[in-house]
Parts: sequence; C-alpha cells; structure tokens
Amino acid sequence: MTRRQLSIAGIFLLIVILAFALRDVVVALIIIPAAFLWWLFKLYYAAIPQVIFWALLAALAAYSAITTVIPSIRIRAKTKTEIRIAQGRIEILADWLKKSKRGGTYYKWLIANRLGKNAREILAQREGNPASKKFSALTGRGWNPPPEIDEYLNTGLNGSFTNALRPRWFWQSPPTTPLDIEAQQVMDYLEDEMEI
Repeated sequence: MTRRQLSIAGIFLLIVILAFALRDVVVALIIIPAAFLWWLFKLYYAAIPQVIFWALLAALAAYSAITTVIPSIRIRAKTKTEIRIAQGRIEILADWLKKSKRGGTYYKWLIANRLGKNAREILAQREGNPASKKFSALTGRGWNPPPEIDEYLNTGLNGSFTNALRPRWFWQSPPTTPLDIEAQQVMDYLEDEMEI
C-alpha cells in the first residue's frame, strides 16, 4: 500500500470509530430535534383549514396572471434616480489635482500623463507634424526643460504609476518619486513653451 492509501484507510477507520462512539450524541443533538421540528410543522399544517391554503394559492395565481397580462399593474418601488452631470476635461483634471494632494501616486501619474501628452502636442505643432502616440522621450527643437520637469513628463508618458511605488516600512516617510514635484511648475513651463 502507498502512503496515500494508508492515510485514507486511517481516516476512514477514525470516522467509523467516531461514528460508533458518538452515535448517542448525534441522536440527541440532531435526530431528535429535527424529528420534533418536523412533527411541529405537520401539527401546524394540520391545524390550518385546507380552504385557506386553496384561497391563498388561487389569489397568488390570479395576481400572477394579471401582472403577466397587464404589466402596468405591477407594484413598483419608488426609487429616486440621481442624475449625474457629465464632467468635462477641466473638471476631471481639477478632481485629479484634489486627489493627488492627498498623496495618491495614481492621480499624480494621471496628471503627469495628461501634461506629457500636452507637451508632446506642443512639440508636434512646433515641428508641423501630427502628435505621435509612441512611447519615446520628449525631444524636439527648442525643448530644454529643467531635469526634474523632463523626468516628470517622461515618467507620466512612458512609465506607469506602479514604477513610482517603492516598498517602505511603516515608520519611514514615503519615498520621493519623479511625480512629487508640483504640477503647477510643469504647467507654467508648458505655458511658456506654448508662447515660444
């Protein structure tokens, strides 16, 4: 016999021994209360006249037939539907800015991604080409941002918010990431680039 077959045989033998030893407990705790409940149910069922059961069944059948034929009679719960007004791009970006102030890396990355796409469009217009959607570094004529802004925009365009996450212990302060600079600095720089 293999080890698995021996363990299965041992478990089966243990179950048989426990079933024999605990048969009085099973009868007292499960069988007798279940039999009592069944007897009580039959007693209540026999105490109610059959006419009431047939009347309830006929009323249920009539209600079902009426609601099937005439659907407007169905009882509808009054629910108040809340109408949500669609947000525009500026409202969404403002919401992301609020959420990024709480320290969420995901929203910081979303803002960096949006600003990186804007920077790519500025460079494409400068060159007279359509904006490209490929993953590449931001380069172009006259493009010379400060290193922290360049790293911020490239992280937003070519990275993921998970790249900025670093494990930390609960007593340490959060690690710094390229997304930690103020978005206002980047927006000011992009405004200056648009004027050129």
